[in-house]
Amino acid sequence: MYARLLIFISMLLPGSPAMAHEGETHDNQPEAVKEELKSVAPSPPKIQRTWDTGGRNYFPNITLVTQDGEQVRFFDDLIEDKVVAVNFIYTSCEDSCPLETAQLKKVVDILGERVGRDIFFYSISIDPDIDTPEVLRAYKKKFGIGPRWTFLTGNETEIIQLRMKFGLYYPDLPSDDDHNLSMIIGNQSTGRWMKRSPFENPYVLATQVGDWLHNWQSKTKVSANSYGEAPELRNLAEGESLFRTRCSACHKFGVDGVGPDLMAVTKRRDRNWLTRWIKEPDKMLAEKDPLAMALMSQYKISMPNMRLNDQDIESVLVYIEAETERLN
Repeated sequence: MYARLLIFISMLLPGSPAMAHEGETHDNQPEAVKEELKSVAPSPPKIQRTWDTGGRNYFPNITLVTQDGEQVRFFDDLIEDKVVAVNFIYTSCEDSCPLETAQLKKVVDILGERVGRDIFFYSISIDPDIDTPEVLRAYKKKFGIGPRWTFLTGNETEIIQLRMKFGLYYPDLPSDDDHNLSMIIGNQSTGRWMKRSPFENPYVLATQVGDWLHNWQSKTKVSANSYGEAPELRNLAEGESLFRTRCSACHKFGVDGVGPDLMAVTKRRDRNWLTRWIKEPDKMLAEKDPLAMALMSQYKISMPNMRLNDQDIESVLVYIEAETERLN
């Protein structure tokens, strides 16, 4: 029974097939493993979100290079005895990475001076051939990211090994979609590791990193923008909900953000053009649409494809119109 229990636990560790996809059953496991699982648990469990692992013998202590050209070792220099948040991006991504970075910047801003002291943020490139230190440094500058959040590059094969250990590498994905939209937060000293979405409410994610992983015992004073002061939630219309989760990380009303100011944008732009731009910006850039190219040139970052349908887009535009009227 003890041996069977060890096999069962091992199947829950990150990097194992059982950790591959949320909600996945064990149907792809060998028959012998299925029988062991049946003998331990009546039915296959859902993914274990807390990983009781993460020691020196688990993670590859690979060499990475920071945006400033400094060589560091993943375990020795980046995670040992630290609370960390790790995600994987590539700077030429025209889909989720820009939004992911902008969303995590909100979390970093909420945590304030704690980042780089008792909480460490790392973004590791999955396209190191393109993402040199210079490219990563420019990418940080686009998003107004300060020095305490580290961007890293390195050897592609070694980075894949690291992603596998985190359970964030799926070799069966098409090469142009090789990016898992999850991140990892963890406390190496306690062995507690959790898979999280970078698109989570930033106050919630800040609480998870800042309090949960410190066992609610952090003695470090938080910034004035404490995640304990999160705004009260209310029921949101569909358009506002979509705007807050998909658009607000890059766009503001009345001032430029990472992207252009959206105040009265439905009056300044042709609605058909605007609808298509939100729906398929990647295609419009590939077609070299003049206005799309001008925006790309001005803001130095491509509009991500948010996979919104026509109804979603109309809801967002209605919200933008209502918010413009409210603010004017």
